[in-house]
Amino acid sequence: MSKRPAAGPGLALALAAPVAFTFFNAGVRLVAGEMSVLGLLLARGFMGLLLAGAVSLFLRARPWSKNKKSLSLIGFAGVLSSVCSTAGFTLIPLYQAVVVLYLYPAMTVLLSAAITKEKITPGGLLGVMLSFGGCLVMVWPDGSSQGPSLQIGHLFSFMGGLLYALTFVLARRLGAENRGLEPLFFFSVFAVLGAVPLSLLSGVPLGLDGAAEVFHAGLLGLVGALAKLLVFAALRYLPPHKVGVVGTLEILGGALFSLLFFGDAFGVRSVIGGLMIIYAVFGFHRPPANDREEKSAPGIEK
Repeated sequence: MSKRPAAGPGLALALAAPVAFTFFNAGVRLVAGEMSVLGLLLARGFMGLLLAGAVSLFLRARPWSKNKKSLSLIGFAGVLSSVCSTAGFTLIPLYQAVVVLYLYPAMTVLLSAAITKEKITPGGLLGVMLSFGGCLVMVWPDGSSQGPSLQIGHLFSFMGGLLYALTFVLARRLGAENRGLEPLFFFSVFAVLGAVPLSLLSGVPLGLDGAAEVFHAGLLGLVGALAKLLVFAALRYLPPHKVGVVGTLEILGGALFSLLFFGDAFGVRSVIGGLMIIYAVFGFHRPPANDREEKSAPGIEK
C-alpha cells in the first residue's frame, strides 16, 4: 500500500501551474511564426530532461520509480495529448477547441472513479461544472446563437482533453511515488523521441533553423517543462478533478495577458466567466485538515 501525502502544499502547486502555463501560452503567441508545434514539443522534451536532471540532483533521487509501466503510459499519453490538442487548435475555431479541451476536469471524475476509486463529493462535481461554465462564458463569441457543428477537429480536441485527464489520474495513482519529477521525465523522454519522427511523417518542419529560434524554443520549453512539473507535483496531494479545476485559471490568465499585452478585448462577459472560474477554484476548497475526501483517499496497491 502507498500512503497519500498530506494535502497541504497541493493548492500552492496547483495554483502555480496555470501561472506558468499562462506565460508559456503568451510566449507561444509571440513566437508563433518562428517554429512549428513539433519543434516546440522537441524543445519542451529537451528542457524537461534538463529540468528533471537538475531536480534529481537537488533531491538526490532518481527521476523514475519502480512503476515504469504507468510512467511510460503517462509520458506517451501526454505527448499524444499535446499533438491532438494542437491539431484541434488548427482545425476548428480556437474558442471551440478550448471549450472541448477544458472538459478534462470532468473527464477526470469518471476516470478517477474507474481507476483510483476516489470518491467525488457533490461540491467537487459542482466545482467542475462551474469552472467549465466559466470557460464557456469567457470564450464563446458574441452573437453565436447555435452550437458548433461537429467536425474532426472537435474529436482531436476531445481526445486531447481525455488523454490529458488520463495522465492526471495515472499520476495520482502513483501516490507518494509521484513527486512531479517522474511524470515530467517520462513525458520529456517521449517528447524527444517522438518529435523528429512525427516531423518526418507529417512533413511539418521543426522550424529550429537559427540561433534566435533555438533560444526562444529553449526558453519556452523550460517554462512549459516547469508548468508540467508543478501540475504533476500537485497531483501528489490533490485529486485530479481539483487540480483540473484550478487549471482553468489558465483561461483567465490568458485573457488578462491578452488585455494587458496584446490589446485584446476584455468585456463584461469575460469578467463574469472569470469570476465563475475563481469561485470554482477557491469557493469549493476546504482546508486539508477538514477535507474528508483528502483524508480518505485510498492507498494504491503495488
